[in-house]
Amino acid sequence: MIKNYKNKIFAIFILLSIVFSFYFVIGRINAEKVYKNYEICADYDDFSRMAFSENKSQKKYFEELSENAITTITVNESTINSMKKDPTSTVETYVDGMDLVVTGSEEELNLIKNGLDSLKEKREIENISNNRIRIKGNPQDLIYFKSDAIDVYGNRVGDDGKRGSILEYIGLGFDSRKIDDIKDIENIQIALRPTFLSDYQDSRFTMERYFSSIDEFGKNQSFVIFSGKEFFKNTTKDENIEKDFIKELNNRKLSLGMIEASNQRGHLKVDGIDPIAKNNSVGKIRAFTTWDYIQTEYDYSIPGHHEGEELTNVYYRAISERNISAIFLKPFIKNDKMLSDPAIYGKVIGNLDTRLENKGYEKGNIKPIGNWDINNKMKFPIAMGTVAAAVILFGIIFGLSSNMQIGLFLFGALLSFVFFILGKKQDFGSMLFNLGAIVTYPSLALCMVMENFNNARKRKRNISFPKIYLHGLLTLLFAILISMIGALMEISYMSGTNYLAELTIFRGVKISQLLPLLLSIFIFVIYVGFYRKEITKPKLEVKELNKVLDESVKFWQAGLGALVLVILALFILRGGNTSAKVPSVELLFRNMLESKLMARPRTKALFIGFPSVFLLIYLGYKKRGEFLILILTIFVAIGQADIVNTFSHIRTPLNMSFARIVIEFLLAAVLGLILVLVAEIIMKGYDKYIAKKL
Repeated sequence: MIKNYKNKIFAIFILLSIVFSFYFVIGRINAEKVYKNYEICADYDDFSRMAFSENKSQKKYFEELSENAITTITVNESTINSMKKDPTSTVETYVDGMDLVVTGSEEELNLIKNGLDSLKEKREIENISNNRIRIKGNPQDLIYFKSDAIDVYGNRVGDDGKRGSILEYIGLGFDSRKIDDIKDIENIQIALRPTFLSDYQDSRFTMERYFSSIDEFGKNQSFVIFSGKEFFKNTTKDENIEKDFIKELNNRKLSLGMIEASNQRGHLKVDGIDPIAKNNSVGKIRAFTTWDYIQTEYDYSIPGHHEGEELTNVYYRAISERNISAIFLKPFIKNDKMLSDPAIYGKVIGNLDTRLENKGYEKGNIKPIGNWDINNKMKFPIAMGTVAAAVILFGIIFGLSSNMQIGLFLFGALLSFVFFILGKKQDFGSMLFNLGAIVTYPSLALCMVMENFNNARKRKRNISFPKIYLHGLLTLLFAILISMIGALMEISYMSGTNYLAELTIFRGVKISQLLPLLLSIFIFVIYVGFYRKEITKPKLEVKELNKVLDESVKFWQAGLGALVLVILALFILRGGNTSAKVPSVELLFRNMLESKLMARPRTKALFIGFPSVFLLIYLGYKKRGEFLILILTIFVAIGQADIVNTFSHIRTPLNMSFARIVIEFLLAAVLGLILVLVAEIIMKGYDKYIAKKL
């Protein structure tokens, strides 16, 4: 493809971009290598109820959990509502007018009265008796719980509005009785989780109370994860609240944790926390909670997955592939019943520990993600390489003139300078150029494959089967190397701790998957074309397109087109984190590969994209199967796009992503051999038994 001086200059820019990319690669490796610890957390409220069902004390039950599974017990700030849910509590409430009346033990009522000191607007609290208090309410305190009213025939006739008070959800501080239950358990850390409501609570008072509780109860705590939906926001014109929160975190060597969203993209929203989380001086960890639908996967209803094996898989992927370091357990459910036996949790987590230990992970004592602060000016040579590659690709596809190529290159260079040297709109520039890189390089890889396909078609003498296979193997290898340049660019653009912690997310993943497939059709047209009798240099033949559009569509052509559309739809549907159901057989195969290999190969690359290169080269030498070439071209594009898509998951450790590509290549080498052997047998059988009779 590089046949003139301009393309040689463009190639030099690409080589320079590869060299500069290692600045980012090394920085990321250094950040990831310190982030190899994980903790297994059990919520006190959730599992103390399990202790109650087992007729055991909280201390005894948590001791058994610690022996089998957990490293950390999380304790949420008490609220009146959480106290009502506690089976050992005597707290009950009702609303009288606007006031909240609370009954309970004297100790519980004292916790409530002291806890409400965090309110910005102080409330009058009347001691009705030793076991009952009245908290003066305001109209804005009232909340309503609606439930359907059903008549005897099952018809809805209205709804029932039960009243409550927002005061039942105010964080009251931490119940020392809970801490006393667990503080002496050996090798267990206590992690206190704050709750805050900005409309009602004083932010500084609540924050200072929280850190005082850590000093008293959680001295070995390593992270802070909010249990409510709000951070200690500045609600009282206290401009130093964020600065002081960071100072208090760092003084205690605490990391700030964020719980991964259920769709595995970003985190659960905690209002006001983003400026803190993105601050470079704050240590960061990612947490995973056992969502409701995961709790029921203890018995996964496929062979070998009846005793929590899939839960082990879920936790393993979270830690090894998504930079999760804190796993929040929830009670497992089977046949609509919660499983309370600590040994069950011990088995699931024990299997997890074994698998992670083999990967170099250590249980306990979470450390934050390494600080990966980057110099954005170093992205300039990366961007210049991306521009050069894009100009080469456009030149191939659209046959651009020399002047147009130079003009396009200069325009891209100007944008690179503005984004990364002048520092204007750097985040947008990184997103834009990253998208360009991960579309361009897989497309160039496909051009190289099609060039080799055409070279195979030009050969007039017979080539031995081993040489055909070797040609396919080398073609695949070089295609992967070209696409991997795009992966290096991707690492460079999506750099910094905030990407590793997924505080900043690349939003163009679907586009980056779809565009190479659309471009693959153009690439097929310029390299192979329709009704083209001679093999020519890559060019777009308008006459061919007009002829195709003018012809009536045959049944098999319509079917072929529908097949292509189905393939594209499945590729997009199955890509990323979707709800698409994975067939049981495929899931079993995936899990087997995951347990045996350092990294599980991606299905699209292993079974579709990479083997298609072998078949394409084989059919080129044999000059057969013309009706398959377009589909195979798209398949090859799927495989190359999948390479950069692997690295789009920036949270996945770099060594695992590299290992995944190597494993895919090695396994595809075997599958490719099998595929062309099968094609050889089918072709010989067709020639011997079918072609002669036609």
